[in-house]
Amino acid sequence: MIRRANMIFIQPKSTDAALHFASEEYCMTALGQTQDIFMLWQTDRCAMLGSNQIAQDEIDLNLTKQHDVQIVRRSSGGGTIYTDHGTLLCTLITPFTPGDDAKEIGRTRLAEPIIAALKKIGIHAEVKGRNDMLLDGKKISGLAQRLGKNCLCSHCSILFDADLSILEKILTVDESKMKNKGISSVRSRVTNIQEHLPTKHTTQEFKGLLIQALSEIMPLDRYEFSPAELSQIEKIQKEKYTNPLWTFRTNANFTHHNEKRLPLGKVEVYLEIKDGIIASCSICGDFLSIKPIEELEKLLVNKVFDKTALTAYLSTVDLLAYLGGISADEFVSVLFS
Repeated sequence: MIRRANMIFIQPKSTDAALHFASEEYCMTALGQTQDIFMLWQTDRCAMLGSNQIAQDEIDLNLTKQHDVQIVRRSSGGGTIYTDHGTLLCTLITPFTPGDDAKEIGRTRLAEPIIAALKKIGIHAEVKGRNDMLLDGKKISGLAQRLGKNCLCSHCSILFDADLSILEKILTVDESKMKNKGISSVRSRVTNIQEHLPTKHTTQEFKGLLIQALSEIMPLDRYEFSPAELSQIEKIQKEKYTNPLWTFRTNANFTHHNEKRLPLGKVEVYLEIKDGIIASCSICGDFLSIKPIEELEKLLVNKVFDKTALTAYLSTVDLLAYLGGISADEFVSVLFS
């Protein structure tokens, strides 16, 4: 592909979330290492799991089936979200070099332009907390990220006119998270932009307004995938994002199970300890990792299960990338809680 001066803008026609995440992955390996890419997409009813979560802990599997809700695991950290035709999803893929600040890029290159675009439309939202966009104190969007080879993917959802009754039915409530945030339910924490507009719009009308506003902030150069590119994307979709082994990860063998909600997210660990050595390890939660948690799990295998030794070892590991700011001491407190 020829290097473009403006940001590449991709607006897929499909509403299959698995295909969209495969598209992100393709762009990260084929396009995003040298230029900026912005994608705007929508889905059918979908429960999107964070990369480090267990499906049956986060959603009601029976109700998702009853309501025809697709279940897809993304490759970024964070919590489970619900999307449908009343939701817009934005993806920014940018070149990334060691030493760059991923959180700062996500905030300044994706969240803040979206906030500015919404302001042009008459919607006064704000970025707050570890990854949220709020409107009148309620969440309309959350940001998650993942690192690739020489690039960073930041993406978020925007609740415009989503069916929040389905969201409330299928998402499992984490009581500790609700208590920490001082809220009574998932529904009370979120809102649709539509509810705050003086003049009602369809989601498609709102999407058009958002694209126009964004194009005034960051010039967009429209791009469509070629048949050859779509073939590669569909291959990724089949091998990963519609593969049950990816979607429904399990923790079959463990002798220790601990969990704790920390200020930067819930951490849950499953350990198999043999003769004082970590034989296997699985780490779950809604923490905002940007690197695959499997890398950290592998680092812990064959380590002595000793609090002092593990604290010393983990202080040498880049936990920021794996646990989103959770410190070695905090993580060890989960391992030995």
